[in-house]
Order: sequence, then structure tokens, then C-alpha cells
Amino acid sequence: MPRQITHYRVFIGSPGGLETERQCFRETLRKFSELHGDNVRFDPVGWEDAPPAIGRPQEVINRHHLDECDYAVFILHDRWGSPTGTGLSSGTGEEFARAETLYQQNKIRNIALFFKAIEPSKLNDPGAQLRQVMDFKNRIEEDKQYLFKECKDENEFSEILERLLVDWKKRHTEASNPPKSDLMGLQPAAGPASNARFPPPPFGYWIAEAYQSSRATNHCGALFCAEKALEAAATDDEWAAAKEVFGLTKLRRDEIDEAINAFTEIVSRLQNSTAQNHRSMVARALFNKGVALRAIGRGDEEISAYDDVLSRFGTASEPEIHDLIARALLNKGAALDKHGRGENAIAAYDDLLARFGEASESELREAIASAMVNKGAALGKLGRAKDAITVLDDVLARFGAASEPEIRIEVDQALVNKGIALGVLGRSGEAIAIFDDLLSRIGVASEPMLQKQVAITLVNKSVALGQLGRQEEVMVVCNDLLARFGEASEPELREATARAMVNKGAALDKLGRAKDAIAIFDDLLTHFGAAGKLELRVQVASALAHKGSALGQLGRNEEAIAVYDDFLARFGAAREPALRQVIAVVLLNKGVTLHKLGRSGEAIAVCEDLLVRFGTASEPEIHEAVAMARKLKKSLQIS
Repeated sequence: MPRQITHYRVFIGSPGGLETERQCFRETLRKFSELHGDNVRFDPVGWEDAPPAIGRPQEVINRHHLDECDYAVFILHDRWGSPTGTGLSSGTGEEFARAETLYQQNKIRNIALFFKAIEPSKLNDPGAQLRQVMDFKNRIEEDKQYLFKECKDENEFSEILERLLVDWKKRHTEASNPPKSDLMGLQPAAGPASNARFPPPPFGYWIAEAYQSSRATNHCGALFCAEKALEAAATDDEWAAAKEVFGLTKLRRDEIDEAINAFTEIVSRLQNSTAQNHRSMVARALFNKGVALRAIGRGDEEISAYDDVLSRFGTASEPEIHDLIARALLNKGAALDKHGRGENAIAAYDDLLARFGEASESELREAIASAMVNKGAALGKLGRAKDAITVLDDVLARFGAASEPEIRIEVDQALVNKGIALGVLGRSGEAIAIFDDLLSRIGVASEPMLQKQVAITLVNKSVALGQLGRQEEVMVVCNDLLARFGEASEPELREATARAMVNKGAALDKLGRAKDAIAIFDDLLTHFGAAGKLELRVQVASALAHKGSALGQLGRNEEAIAVYDDFLARFGAAREPALRQVIAVVLLNKGVTLHKLGRSGEAIAVCEDLLVRFGTASEPEIHEAVAMARKLKKSLQIS
């Protein structure tokens, strides 16, 4: 029996320089039609197919090809093209404008738009051609009328194009096989000449595209599709799924307030529902709200969001919610520890272990390992190094043979933390042995997470070597880290780089090379002086404190005072525990330096400032600075 095959004409528009992609377009359509063209075929059409004719060349292309097509595909890279004599800036620009008109007139079914990735070096000085492409892309993003895709090369272009063809074929099949009805009547004519507007894509299409774009880290595409999915949503389930993608995408784009609002809306709309999927959505929204609050440093509100998860769902039986409870407790502990509430952090970790300590599910096992590692770290910060080692040894006993990559990372971190605790107990040799063992296993790893562990291990090895007075080896280890990761952009590697620079500068200072140390500290301040993240701010503060001390050793006391004043202007009002310790040390050093300059009255005033701020502090490092400030003040008053 003869089969009817529908042919759809697909136009390709692009400026010059994309010949490979145009050929790829033709080949992709040919192969797709050969493999899947049982009832539909897609025929490529482009300027190459224009017949010889009299008239303006672009008008010939428009009239003989674009106007007769069912679909239009456009791809741009770093060129926009040349004017066509109609007032429009390029042939591709004229084709796109015409395609828009045809779509609005229901004469074309869909427009697909691609942007090929630009080399970062070109973005610094784009030039006139690339700037026009960038302006066009910005307009598309702002107008939010068309979904576009980004591709890194012709292979990815072909892959995305093939997915589009699958969708177009699916739409053809659905239109050709409408659901049966008891009613009969005239049906609108099919095809681009119909006056009936093509039905918009359904919710399922937009949410699938949103998930796909999110997985591909195409945040603009994910946001566009999520907004379209919200418009198409017909139920609470659909609305919440789209709103969740919207909120997560806003979070990844650092548009935090909008992310928080999205998660809050989900909670408000579904919180009274008893449906299991709605309960899971509310729990996820509260958890994600906590993550968003953490991103902007609103620690108390972050903790409240996790407490909200626990109060609403703490006794839930659903496995998915169990995972969220565990993650909420884990994040709550980390937030408490970050804000100097170590005992409360340990309580949160203990709560997690009491609830899920014997669980066998992979997600919960990872949370258990993380909680134990974090608990060990918190104990170490509280000066309970022996207790920390006990907990970390338990991690190694329980998970040392685990094969899951995420848990292997926790095991490696447990080894690092154990080494740190050993150093605190004066067992630096044992600490170095642990670090060397870890480096022998993962030192040449290329995976990003393992590279971060390598950097952390090298930093702590340099600390242990410094505790043993092996300053030359400290510099070797720090130089190794800087050679590997000095240009890295990942936050954890940037922090490790800054710590290595501080440790190297301190080692140089102890070796009597104060000028070289100052140069290292100045380099750090150049690279990280404007950083906003706490971890880097701590290293900047340490560099300033060390620089002031090094200047004092060189007898450059006035310069040292200027550095201390710079420090206090930047960090003097900070309340974070890690910065409080450095503030106390800087105030003490400033008082000592003022004494050396014979400015006893100012030195006494600085000591009094230190005592007012930290006189009742319990931290060992601060307690020592307070004791020395009291002694200095007393001696100055006597003299």
C-alpha cells in the first residue's frame, strides 16, 4: 500500500565563516531522513540552492527559499555579515527579521537559533562584527521570545539539531493522528498556509527542555524554558516543577533574591497539601532556600530554613525526605561551625548520626561520612584534638574500603583532618607521614575534586613542616602547590593558593628573608585583596599581619604601623572567629611597634582597645594575646 511522506523544507541562515556548520546541517537532515523518515522528511534549504535570477540577491534568497520553508534554523558565531542594501545590517539579520514576520503570520512553524561559543580572548576586544552578534544575542535574551541554544562545535550543533528534528517529527505525528471523537466536522487545513495558528508547545516540552538546558549548564536556556513552562502549567504539580527549575537556575546565576522568592512561593502554595510529591517539593524548596541564604552570608536565616525542614518533616517516612533531612542537618552543622558555634554544630552532626547512622542507602552513607568528618574538624577547632582523632579514626574504619567516589573524598578529608589534629598535638612527623601517603595515592589525579584534596593536603603538609622548623621544605611544598594551582579559578584552589602564599611568606620571614617575604605578601594582596569570600579574606588578613611583622623586623616601624592601620580599617569590625584571632594579634603587634617608636601613650590606648574587645575571650590564641597586652600595658604605665 503506498505511503504518504510529508516533506518539510528547513532553511539555514548564517553569515560567512560557518561553512562547516552549514554542511553539518545538510548532512544531519539527510541522515535523519534516511534513518527516521518513514512518514516525514526534512529537506535542507540555503542560499546555495538559489537559482540564477535577476534582482537583489538577498531578495531572491528570501522569495525563492525562506518564504517557502516550514522551519528556519539560524547559527551565528563571531561575524554578523554585510549590509544588503535595504537598511538592515546584514543578510542574516534580514533573513531573521523575515522569518519572524513569517512566524507571526503562521507561515512558518518554528525558528531555531544557535550561537557557536566564542573564544574568551575575543570577548575582551570583540570588534565591530562580533559586537553586533553580541548585541543581537542580548536582544534575544531580553525579549524572551525565542529559545536559543549554545554549541561549542559542529558536533554539538548536530546533536542538538537532531533533537529538534525528533521533536518536529513528533509534532507532525501527533497532528496527523488526532484523538478520536464522537463529533465530526470540518478540520482546518494542515500546513504552513493555514490561517490557524500552530498550537504552542505543551508544558511537557518546555519542562523537558528546561531540564536538558540545566544539565548542560545553559542557564539562559533553562530560565527561558522554565518561564515558558510556568506559562503552560495547568496543575500545581506542573507549576511547582517549573518554579523549582526557575529558582535553581536563578541560584546558579547568583540572582539570589529571586531564587529565594521562588522557593518561598513553592512553600506558600503547597505547604498545606498532604500529597507525598507536594511534601517532597516543599522540603526541597526549604532546603534550597537555605542554600541560597548561605550564598549571601545570611547565616542565621540559613539555619532557620534548615530548622524549618526539620520541624515540618523530622518524623517523615519518605526516603526522599530522609535524604533532605540528613542534608539539612549537615548544612546546619556547617553553618553553625562557620559562625563559631562549634558545640551546636557537633550537636547537629550527632543528631544526623543518631537518625541515620546505620543506614545503607548510598546518599545517606555519604551524609554520614560527611557528618563524621565535619564533627572531627569541629572538635579540632574547639581544641579537642584527641577527640577529633577518635572520630576520624572511626571514619577510616567504617569507610576506608568504600568504593563510592563521594565517600572516598570524605575518607581523604578525614586523613587530612587527622594530620592537622596530630600537628596540634605536636605529632607533626606522624602528620607528614599521613599527608605523604595521601599524596602518593592522589597526587597526580586530574579529577577536579581530587585536585582540591591534593591542594588541601599540600597546604597542611607545609604547616606541619613549619611546626618542625623545616622552613626550606615548607617553601618547596608551597612552590609545588603554586606551580600546580596558582592560576586556578575554582574557589577551593584559590583559597589553597592564598594559604600557600601566606605559608611561604612566613617561612621566608623565619629564614631571615623579610624582604622576600614582603614581596610574597604584596603579591597575595594584589591577587586577592578585593576578595569577598571569608576564606580568602582570612588569608588577606594574615598576609597584612605578617607583612607588618616583617616590616618591623627590618626596622621599618612607621610602615608597619601603616600596614596595621590598613588591616584594622579592613577587618577591625569583623566578628568571624578566624578574623577575631588575627585582629587580636595585630592590635598587640601595633602596640609593641608604637612602644618601639616611643609613642607609649598610643601603645597603651591600643592595649586597652585589645582588652576591651577580647578581655573575656576564651580562644587560646586570643587569650595569649590578651595576656601579653596586659603585661605590655602594665610595663608602660610603670615606666
